[in-house]
Amino acid sequence: MAITLESANLVRQKARRYTRNPLVSYALKAFFSYHSARGNNDLQIVYFGDGDLTTATGTDIANAAAVVYLAFIKKRGTATDSYFKLYDNDTTDATTTEARVVIPLLEANEDQIVLFPAGLTMTSGVTATSHTESSGETDSTAGDSGDGFVIIGASGTN
Repeated sequence: MAITLESANLVRQKARRYTRNPLVSYALKAFFSYHSARGNNDLQIVYFGDGDLTTATGTDIANAAAVVYLAFIKKRGTATDSYFKLYDNDTTDATTTEARVVIPLLEANEDQIVLFPAGLTMTSGVTATSHTESSGETDSTAGDSGDGFVIIGASGTN
C-alpha cells in the first residue's frame, strides 16, 4: 500500500475510536502527546483484519521505506497461539531475518499494543502477518490471529 500521510491529529482521532480499553487509550494518549512534542509530523493509520494476516504472504502495510510508531492488535476469540509480526519488506513475509516486531497472541480476546516513541525504521517497506510460532514462517489459521492497526510515518521523520 502506498504511504498516504495525513494530519497526526486525524490519525489520533481514528486510533482512539478503535478501542475502549482504558490501558490502550492511555498508551495512545501518551504516544500522541510525545509525538506532538517532537514536531507532530504527519502519519498514516493502516487497518488490518485477521484475514489479511493469515494469507500466504501477509498484508502490505507500506510499499516503501517507512517508520513504524505503533502497532495495536486485538486477538479474536480463540486461544490458539499465534504471533503477529511486522517485516521489513514491502511485499512478503518469507524471510525470517526481516522480522522486526513479534507480538505473541496467546489468550483469546487479548489486546496488545507496542509503541516505538522514536520510530522503528523499515528500510524496504512494511508487511504484517501472523504465524504459528515466534521464529517460524508457518501461517496462522484464519480466525486465530486478530484485528488492529499500525501507525506509520514517512521515512526519515523519526
